[in-house]
Amino acid sequence: MNEPNGRQSCPLLDDCNGNCHRGRLEPCVAADMTRLNPAVLTALLLATFLITPARLEAQVISPGKLSSVHGDLEGVRGCTNCHELSKSGALNGKCLDCHELLQNRLRQRLGYHATVADRDCASCHAEHRGREASMIELDKQRFDHGEVGFDLVAAHRDVPCEDCHQPEFITAADVRSYTSKHGALERTYLGLGTTCVTCHDAENPHSDQFAARGCRDCHSEENWEATDGFDHDQTRYRLTGQHRDTSCKECHEPTQDRNGATSVRFAPLDFSSCESCHNDVHKSDLGKDCTRCHDTGTWHRVERTLVERRFDHSRTQFRLLGKHADAECETCHGGPVPPDKGLRISFKAETRSFAYPHPFADACTSCHTDYHRGVFSESPGGRACDNCHDDDGWIPAKYDIARHNREARYALEGAHLAVICTDCHPSRETGEEAAQFQSSGQGCSSCHESDDPHGEQFGVAPCEDCHDVRAFAIETFDHSATRYPLDGAHRDVPCQSCHDEIENPDGSLTRRYRPLGTDCKDCHGGSK
Repeated sequence: MNEPNGRQSCPLLDDCNGNCHRGRLEPCVAADMTRLNPAVLTALLLATFLITPARLEAQVISPGKLSSVHGDLEGVRGCTNCHELSKSGALNGKCLDCHELLQNRLRQRLGYHATVADRDCASCHAEHRGREASMIELDKQRFDHGEVGFDLVAAHRDVPCEDCHQPEFITAADVRSYTSKHGALERTYLGLGTTCVTCHDAENPHSDQFAARGCRDCHSEENWEATDGFDHDQTRYRLTGQHRDTSCKECHEPTQDRNGATSVRFAPLDFSSCESCHNDVHKSDLGKDCTRCHDTGTWHRVERTLVERRFDHSRTQFRLLGKHADAECETCHGGPVPPDKGLRISFKAETRSFAYPHPFADACTSCHTDYHRGVFSESPGGRACDNCHDDDGWIPAKYDIARHNREARYALEGAHLAVICTDCHPSRETGEEAAQFQSSGQGCSSCHESDDPHGEQFGVAPCEDCHDVRAFAIETFDHSATRYPLDGAHRDVPCQSCHDEIENPDGSLTRRYRPLGTDCKDCHGGSK
C-alpha cells in the first residue's frame, strides 16, 4: 500500500517508513521482530509448527547469506528488493531496477546479455550461497565467446580471459562510469573494445599511420607477422624487379616520433627519386636520373641495352667502338682487372674518388700494356697500336705480307707465305706473354734449329745448299757431288734405305747422312 507521503510501506512492518525500499535508502529503523504486523506475526508463528527451526530460518527469514556484493541487502527488510511475496525466485525486472547499466544495454541490444534476455538472471547469478561466493557462474572452457559478438580464433583461443578483460581495455563510456562509481571496474566483463588496438595499442608498430584502416586489412589472426592481405601494388608505389624480393624492413625502418615512441614508418614515404632510398654511388657525376642506366631488375649490373638506350658514351672524350662497346663499365672505370687481360689503367687524379673515375685515354697504351714491348718503336708509324690493330679486335692484324716484305728485314717467299705469324714469332715464356717479333737472325736456323733433322752432321753448311723455301723436301739432290756417286740399281733405292735413323743420347732420333762408309759391306754386310 502507499502512504500519503507517496512512500510505499513495507508489507511486513506496520510502521515501516519505506526507507528500505529497493535498497536505495538507509535500512529501516524497525529492526526487531516484535514490530511485525500482528497478522503477519501470527502467520509466522503458525508456520513454526509446520517446519523445523532450521528450515524456518532458511526459508522464512533467509535461505542463506548473500554474496559480499549484495551484503547491504541482508535481512528480512531487504527481501523485496529482489523478490515479490507469493512469487518464487528473484525477478529479472527487480534485478534490472538496480542494474541500470545492463538494462540500458539490453534495450540497445548490446553485449552477451542481449542474447540471453529470455533467461532468468538467477540461472547464471545465483544468490544466498554465502559471502565468499561468486555471483558469476562461468565455465571458461565451454563458454562460446562468439555469443558476445567476438569470435576467438587462432592465437586468441589460447589467451587467458584476464589478458583481455582488463580495466584499461574497457572502451564503453557508460560501463566505465557505472562500474567505477560502484567499485566494480576490476570485476566486470562488460564494455570491452573489439578492435585490435584495444588490446594491442601499446605494441602497435604503425602508430597513427593507418588510423583510417583496420588491422585485418593486412594482417590475420593466424599469423600476425605475415601481411598476406596487403597488396603493395595498390599503393602509390608499385613494386617491380628486385623490389619484389626486398624485405619490408629494408625500406620501412623504425623511427621515433616527437614523444619518443618508436614505430615503423610505412606512410607517408618519399619515393620521388631513387636517392630517397639509395645512396648515389656516382656522387652526382652521372646526373640524378638513375633510370638512364638502371632499372629495378638489375641494379648492381648495368645492362648494355640500357647504356645504349639511355647513356650516350659518345658525349664523353672516348667513343665506344668495336670491342670497347662490349666491355663492362667497371673494366675501364675502377673495377678489379684480371692480370691476364693485359690492362694497365691509370686515372685522372681529380676523378679518383668518383664511383666511375675517368681513365687517361690518349693512346691505346694508356690502358693496354705494349704486347710487343717496344719492338715496333723504330717501324714506320712508331709503336701506335692502330698501325696494325683496330677496335674490332687484336686479331686479325692489319700487318699483311706486302707490308712484311716492305718493312721487315726478311722477305716472305715460297712456303713461308702460308705460315702464320706466331709460327715464326712465338710467345716468350716470361711473366707476361708477348710474341717475339724482333728476330735474332735471318738464316734458317733462326727458326728451324729445334727441328733440324740433321743435328751437327753438316756443320755450318747452309740449308740452302740442299733446300729452298718452296718446300722442305728435297726435289733433286746431286749425289755425284758426294764421295759416293750413285750408279746402277743404287739410283732407284730410297734415301732412307741407306740413311737409317739413329738414337741420340737424349733419346731423340736423327737420320744419319754422314759420315757413312762407302764399302759394299757397310750396307750389305756379308751378302753377295
